[in-house]
Amino acid sequence: MVYCLLWLVLSPNALWAEGSKELNSSTNPDADRAYLYSCTSGDPFSFPYPTQGTMKVYVKAGETLKLGSSAQGNGQGTMNLRAPDGTRYTSGNSTSAGLIHNLAEEKAGPKLTDADAGVNRFTPYSITATTSQEGIWEVDFIGPTTALGPETILPSPTPVGAAWTQPIGPFITAFDITVVNVSNGVVPGRLFTNIFCGQISSFVRGFYGVFHILTKDGYQYTLDNNGQAGNGFSFFVNNKGVQTAGGKASYKSLNTVESPLIHNPTSPDTETDVTEKIFFNTPSADLPATAKTPDGGETWLINAPIVPTVDKTSFIGAEGTEGKAGTAPLGGKFKFNVTSASNGTYILIIDVNNNGSFTDAIDRKLTGTVTSGANSVSWDGLDGSGNKISAGSATYNASLVVTLFSAEVHCPFIDVERNVNGIKLTRTTGNGAPDNIIYWDDSDITSTGTSSNPQTNLSGISSLVNGHTWGTKTLSNDPVVGNVEFGNEKTIDTWAYVAMPPISTNLTFTVSEADLEVASLTPNVVTGCVGQTINYTAVVKNNGPSDVTGSTFDFHFPLYLTDVKVTSTATMGTTILTSESTDTTDYVAIMDMPNGSVRTFTISGKVAKLPATKITVAASIMRPADITDPDATNPDAAIPIDAVSECDSDPSGAGCNNIKTDSTVTFLPQPDAGKDQIVDRDKVATIIANQNGSWAQIGTTPAVATINAPSSSRTEVSGLSELGPYKFSFTNLNGCTDTVTINVTSSKLGNSNVITPNGDGNNDRLVIPDINLFPGSKLSIYNRWGNEVYHSANYANDWEGKGLADGTYYYLLDRREADGTFKVFKGWIYLKH
Repeated sequence: MVYCLLWLVLSPNALWAEGSKELNSSTNPDADRAYLYSCTSGDPFSFPYPTQGTMKVYVKAGETLKLGSSAQGNGQGTMNLRAPDGTRYTSGNSTSAGLIHNLAEEKAGPKLTDADAGVNRFTPYSITATTSQEGIWEVDFIGPTTALGPETILPSPTPVGAAWTQPIGPFITAFDITVVNVSNGVVPGRLFTNIFCGQISSFVRGFYGVFHILTKDGYQYTLDNNGQAGNGFSFFVNNKGVQTAGGKASYKSLNTVESPLIHNPTSPDTETDVTEKIFFNTPSADLPATAKTPDGGETWLINAPIVPTVDKTSFIGAEGTEGKAGTAPLGGKFKFNVTSASNGTYILIIDVNNNGSFTDAIDRKLTGTVTSGANSVSWDGLDGSGNKISAGSATYNASLVVTLFSAEVHCPFIDVERNVNGIKLTRTTGNGAPDNIIYWDDSDITSTGTSSNPQTNLSGISSLVNGHTWGTKTLSNDPVVGNVEFGNEKTIDTWAYVAMPPISTNLTFTVSEADLEVASLTPNVVTGCVGQTINYTAVVKNNGPSDVTGSTFDFHFPLYLTDVKVTSTATMGTTILTSESTDTTDYVAIMDMPNGSVRTFTISGKVAKLPATKITVAASIMRPADITDPDATNPDAAIPIDAVSECDSDPSGAGCNNIKTDSTVTFLPQPDAGKDQIVDRDKVATIIANQNGSWAQIGTTPAVATINAPSSSRTEVSGLSELGPYKFSFTNLNGCTDTVTINVTSSKLGNSNVITPNGDGNNDRLVIPDINLFPGSKLSIYNRWGNEVYHSANYANDWEGKGLADGTYYYLLDRREADGTFKVFKGWIYLKH
């Protein structure tokens, strides 16, 4: 197994060469060579952020890069370059240009010209930068193999001054990037990397490389690794170390190496996450502030030290309203921005009793860490005693004091079993330099072997005195023995910074609370039938103590309640509607309600369809953002949009006075008494309604009939002894009615067959009984030869045989029935004057 020492820093010692020579220049007898690991995948403990041995170098137009690698031309060994203009180059598989053959060539460096006869110098692979290629070049050093595999043989532990060989595997024994200017002079301090992945294959001896750290905010450190012992390791430096879930520096070591919250050094910087640059020599003084990169962007380089500041301070309620908060459980957030890539601490105090002092026990004190960019401090609406802060019209004051850290660097060591000598970390620029003070907190680390001492150092110790040591030196390279130590499979962070003078600012905000209530919801009826109109009255209140701007009243109704119309009036106080709308299921009004105000809504609608059960409607009133309703506040950060969600949430629990539901109204279909019908005199008729209810006769003419089952939907009617229309009403259980008519007729005319129009009042005319009940009846009279001698399209019992001779005549009567059909009657008549 290989092991990981993660995140350290750099410092140089170059003559001609710039690269592995600096890493392996120590004269300490315990120093072993660090081989560069070059692979796109790796052991998750030793190489969690693998690269292809990627190095970066700043080059000016006209300057020449001279490159060498001990793996050049060996298997897949090569060097791939990416220029700032996007152009790509490769050294291919040549062994004549770019190959470093041995230790002597590594120390001597490249030939500066083709005629250079310098002793033991290697022949480099050379490229001269054009005008468009001024900026950051990236160089990948590829090993003989590009992945760990069964054929891989890990490099043997090799003292830094000893002769070396190039192993078969994803490792580079020696590498060099030298920048030569137009005057053929070597320019050191141009080479850097974001991460160095190395292999020493030893627990017994250590890594003594010295590097330089350049920070984004313009400070420089040297880092002497001073013998940190891990078999395989990676290191880099950033501005936060192990982070919290919220993305801030945790200032803690981590009891694991699995998925630590650490910004990936191979990823680009963000506004708040910065990977500092690790140089192999003191950064060159001619580095610009920014430079182009091969991906079309740019990166920072050397800057004058930046003094961080705090700006954009504000208070925002938990639901997004500036300068305004609801009482607990809402509260709000104090926001501010930190310029430059700086971390720090804050102290925020709310003057709860508004007496101008920020030291009272009731005043709320909040403390924590800050990071570069946007910061947010959450407040839960409670005072210093844990009680809900009072709402009202008063403005609260808060004091914010921020102490920022400049030059902050973090060096987390991941899976570094031993750090027996401790690192030497020295800030070399800025006020108070040189400064060796470092910090750590290993209190969460499960102790195995020899722990750090002390395990927590938050007051600062000189790294020249105690460079955060842990572990005990071993004489065994056996992984079983070598692994068992304090740093095994742990993420141990060491950091340093400069604390700036505190920055103070004041903020103001208001706190609001209002108990909104639907006092009543009342229908004007409890029963009815489809097609009728129903009215509801809803009364809403603001029980205070705060005024409310923008509360939402909602009347929710079923789809079958149509033609909904709403009127409202202020019945107490000066409530104001600012908007209202109605769709197919909801009437919504936005209104301002001062403390103590009442408004009454009247809603009317037509029931267009039979409900499945009783008609259910609901009236609700909901708070606007950042005003707490004591029994109807969902404490999440979302703006209130649903009254039920606000009502039934913690901490108040299910139920509130903001919603009332009415399900007391029962509607039935409109009653249907059936179709009108015709029956013969003295027959029994059957009438059938569509639902339960009761029957009654309307009036007493032509005669009083008998309803055999008046409380049934189906009944027989008898006693129809007189001709004419009998009317009956059906009333359903909700009191709605419908009518039906039974037309009683005769199947026989019943008239006399003799007409004697002599004026004596007897049989003077042809009388059809009850002909008035059959308007539109047609009568035709024929003589014995079949000739029509009389016709009436609406006979009215007025034919007296005028002008006709005595004798027998024949009639044809088309009696028009109540349903519009005709019934035919035929017969004879004897006319005698």
